[in-house]
Amino acid sequence: MQELIDLYRHNAWANERVFALAETVEARLLEADAPGTHGTVKCTLAHLARVEYLYLTMIEGKPRESVKPYEAYAAHDLAWMRRHLHASSEGFVRAIESATPEAFARRLDIPVLPFPVTARDGLLQVLTHSSQHRAQVLSWLSAQGVPTPDLDYVLMLGEQRGGSS
Repeated sequence: MQELIDLYRHNAWANERVFALAETVEARLLEADAPGTHGTVKCTLAHLARVEYLYLTMIEGKPRESVKPYEAYAAHDLAWMRRHLHASSEGFVRAIESATPEAFARRLDIPVLPFPVTARDGLLQVLTHSSQHRAQVLSWLSAQGVPTPDLDYVLMLGEQRGGSS
C-alpha cells in the first residue's frame, strides 16, 4: 500500500500547486468560459475538490448525502477549497493506512454508474480524475499566457529530498 500512499501524497502536492497558482490568477480568467474544462477554471477546481471529498466520504463508510452539493463548493473561494483538499488528502492517507482487504473490496454506492465500484476502484478513480482536471486547468491557463508548473512525480521527490526543483 505504500505505493498508493505515495501517489496520494503526489496528488496532494499537485493539487496544492494548482490551487496556489489559481489563487494568483486574475479573477476574470478563473470565471471565464474555459473550453476543455468543467465550464470555468473555478468550476473545475470546485468539482475536483467536491469529488475528492465525496469519494473519501464513501471510502470512510459515511453516507454520500452528507457531502454538500456542488453549488455549495462553488460558492467558496479557492483558499477554502485548498484547505478542504488538504484535509481530504490527509484523510485518504489515514484511510489507506488503516484499510483491511475487506475495506478495499467494499462496494461504493455510486448511483450514476451502472456497474459495481469497490473502495479500491474509488481510490484509483480519485487519482485519475483529479489528474485529468488539473491538466485541463493548466492547459487552459497556459493557453491564456499564464506560466504553469510542472507536476511530475520526480519533481515532488526532488523537493522532498532537498533537490533544487
